[in-house]
Amino acid sequence: MKVSIDEATKILYKGGVIAIPTETVYGLAADATNKKAIERIFEIKNRPSDNPLICHFYSFEQAKIFLNSYPKYVELIVNQFTPGPISFLLPLKLPSALQAATRGSAHVIIRIPMHELLLKLLKKISFPLAAPSANTSGKYSATTAEMVEADLGKKIDGVLDGGASSVGLESTILDCRSKDEIRILRPGLIGKEDIEWCLRNENIKVIDALSIEQTTPGSKYKHYSPLTPVFQIQSEKEIPSKKNIAVIGLAENIINFSSNENLKLISLGSENNLTEVASMLYRKMFELDELKVTEAYLLKRDFGNSAIGKAISNRLEHMLSR
Repeated sequence: MKVSIDEATKILYKGGVIAIPTETVYGLAADATNKKAIERIFEIKNRPSDNPLICHFYSFEQAKIFLNSYPKYVELIVNQFTPGPISFLLPLKLPSALQAATRGSAHVIIRIPMHELLLKLLKKISFPLAAPSANTSGKYSATTAEMVEADLGKKIDGVLDGGASSVGLESTILDCRSKDEIRILRPGLIGKEDIEWCLRNENIKVIDALSIEQTTPGSKYKHYSPLTPVFQIQSEKEIPSKKNIAVIGLAENIINFSSNENLKLISLGSENNLTEVASMLYRKMFELDELKVTEAYLLKRDFGNSAIGKAISNRLEHMLSR
């Protein structure tokens, strides 16, 4: 059920759970200070109980109320990239009303999203929103209201429809707890070179450190996967001679299979437009599941070392069946 911003506000104040739009993916949101509402998020998603939630704020000033001391460089990054698709792992001021969302941790992941409708909602309410991606745990994230409804349906109290997510991949997560080192725990649109440029006058080391720790959503457990089993292949010779299977790849590659009537083809977009590939990736996985094929084969591709290329490669790697 789609709801207006006023209806969404009332639902949240009553301890409800709704899907919200962001520029990255849709989130499953509740009052981050309401323990019962937080537990309902975990129940709806079937999310592992030790997997913390990102907390969304209208501004960094609002977030600072909940934070313990943090390195000075954090505000340089905040000023440069927020609102935007970036999240920060920071020390939490204890005791904290956010500890249900952080799963008891002394640290919190915060984000200031860049979505006009969501920012209006965050400004109307008096609490931050805890919001993991709006999907059943383990699946690809939803980037449209229709994808949310197809997956979660009547389990939630409404969907605030803000259109398709423009970025299409989850936010970059930075571990900013150290005064002289930043660890990139999850790749996203904002990458290592962007952070290094922002801090070019500071003596701060930035490292890629894709995390398997409890502190990082989307990395400890299986994530981003379609219901359809997906296997990676190096060339077309590895595709079995079966019916009712799909081939996934860049437009430049799958055109070679257009004459094969036994194959369903899923184009991820052009290699010359990785921004579009990223924004459409999860919608393509939704399209794949709608085909009801028995299995799919992903043509391996090097997406390069750009931030967006690394993020696409990361998500595709997580999608593969083992």
